[in-house]
Amino acid sequence: MLRRLFPVLVALPLAAGSVGCAQESAGDDFSTNADFEADELRVGESCSPSRAVGVVSKKRKAFLDTIAYAEGTRNAGGADGYNVLYSFKLVSDCSSHPNKNICAGNYCSTAAGRYQFLTRTWKGLGLPTFKPENQERGAIKLLTARGVTLPETRTMTATEFKSAMDKASYEWASLPPGRYGQPQRSLSSLRTVYCNAAGGC
Repeated sequence: MLRRLFPVLVALPLAAGSVGCAQESAGDDFSTNADFEADELRVGESCSPSRAVGVVSKKRKAFLDTIAYAEGTRNAGGADGYNVLYSFKLVSDCSSHPNKNICAGNYCSTAAGRYQFLTRTWKGLGLPTFKPENQERGAIKLLTARGVTLPETRTMTATEFKSAMDKASYEWASLPPGRYGQPQRSLSSLRTVYCNAAGGC
């Protein structure tokens, strides 16, 4: 994912192109929003959050939930964010990355899914489908590439969490310390989200 260039708002924000930035290069072969269908409210089986259950441990999932919260996609779109595109357009099929270049405000982005993968970022991950289970794997791959180690069976200490946020913020602009001059969540608020999702700290 490439860092995104647009703001993440509090509730259902403009889901910024996490893992990538909103400004797409001319080399991306995306469709324009001229051929983007109206929001699809039906959630197909390929986007079902149940597909992601058990792909990562509960403790690791807590960190991914925290990223999704910061991105504004957690619990969004009727499929826990797996079907959410930039500017909160929705899709019903997650068989492949939607690859839709959507413009809203002053930005355009192909960001999609719970972790707002840009098309070019997603292609680089080499995963076979865009289904929830692979979105989980993709997010873990990006974190690993940034040097983030998520404990499998225990909750991260405050120091570990801060370090992980710092490294992950190179991928997701909504994370502190806010490397790209865009709105981001505070470390303390994200720590609270993480601890709740992990079952306590």
